[in-house]
Amino acid sequence: MSRFRILAWGVDDDSPPVVCLHRARGHARRFERLARMMARGRRVIAYDLRGHGRSPWSGPHTLDQHVADLDEVLEEAGAGQVVLVGDGFGCRVALAYTAAHGSRAMALALLDPPLRPDRRQLLELAAAERRRRVYVNADVAIADWPGYLGLHHTPRALIEEDVAEHLVVDQDARLRFRYSCDAAAAALEAMAGEAEGLKEIVCPTLIVRGERSEMLSAADAEWAAATLRRCRVEVVPGGHAPLWDALAESGAFVRSFVAAQRARA
Repeated sequence: MSRFRILAWGVDDDSPPVVCLHRARGHARRFERLARMMARGRRVIAYDLRGHGRSPWSGPHTLDQHVADLDEVLEEAGAGQVVLVGDGFGCRVALAYTAAHGSRAMALALLDPPLRPDRRQLLELAAAERRRRVYVNADVAIADWPGYLGLHHTPRALIEEDVAEHLVVDQDARLRFRYSCDAAAAALEAMAGEAEGLKEIVCPTLIVRGERSEMLSAADAEWAAATLRRCRVEVVPGGHAPLWDALAESGAFVRSFVAAQRARA
């Protein structure tokens, strides 16, 4: 049994599986709706990153460790070549993994990747994250948790579904979200630096950018498209959470992109 919590949808076939990497403060089940939008029979895998959800919370929480963890998960799942889908910090893990293991990642779909965001903003967010937050009830958590801030079009029902999965009672009978503050802070600190290794990536890449994103500007998306060798950029409504603000649009772009990789395989 894997020490990481791994979720899977679909069935094994001859196509490379789609492996999803969530954002800082997130968890694997956020990809369930996207997975069910894929073509029938496509295997989709997601796992709780180290320090998140029901996976180990022990460190180190470095980007290199997350890359090693992804390699371990792929071995555990028996996956050869894969299509990687990243969301937020998961994009940085996917990029770092592909730069190091280019032959294994046959394509990348990046949901609002923070490629070179405002450094001061990320470091301030990281410092705030290290101060443990607890909540008196779910309504307060929804209103105050940074993970839900900056949403523009997300249905309340989707947030409540996430709360049911992600908000837990701690030993003092208070509510907290199921992740390590140190792990989330380390992820935010890692994103404070510019993404590296883009010139080493030769596989097809899709970038989905939220039109009101505070983490990926239009100029940064253009920079990435010019730096990556085979990249296309699509813009969807909302901010830095395309899986929530624009699930239908983002899912359609990812589904067609993944289907194209099936055709090439």
